[in-house]
Amino acid sequence: MVLMLLLSSVLALAFNIQPVKAEGIIIGEWFTDGRIALCIHSFETAPTIDYYPYKPDTSGYIWAWVDLSLENVGTKEISTNSLYAYLKDNQNYMYRGRSVANAPKNFKLLDLPPGETLRGEIYFEVPQDAIIVAFVWYDYKSYIVIPEFSSITILLLLMLTTLIAIIFVKKERKLKSLLP
Repeated sequence: MVLMLLLSSVLALAFNIQPVKAEGIIIGEWFTDGRIALCIHSFETAPTIDYYPYKPDTSGYIWAWVDLSLENVGTKEISTNSLYAYLKDNQNYMYRGRSVANAPKNFKLLDLPPGETLRGEIYFEVPQDAIIVAFVWYDYKSYIVIPEFSSITILLLLMLTTLIAIIFVKKERKLKSLLP
């Protein structure tokens, strides 16, 4: 058990794993498909916002928003649109992003040239009890899900592999001790 804790601490430092505010959404890491690269800087929620439409349209819903950077790492212009952004909950329901025009950091709708980066906030209306597990960008050419095979997943796989190896080694030693 001590070995597992030590290994998980070393791996956490090696992968620079950061805590997140929603289950599954990785904060501060870049994800790419070779055409675009995305980085979520923060994830926030509130029952109301300071700009129109103030409250979600649906009763029992709250606002959730991500501060997102999108970089065009390809060779052609790409369209940036908050309607390409989704939050996915633990029930596999997808909530589509929307533009909040008066928000000071609103994610802009534009054609982004190669090599350029756009940063802004994308807003979502989600049930107040939703558990958000992923951010999805789907613009009909790119499909990026955060988390993908992230450092947290790698950490969990390494921990599981180590645990299985320890069990096998202990069983093998026990079997050898029983043989004449």
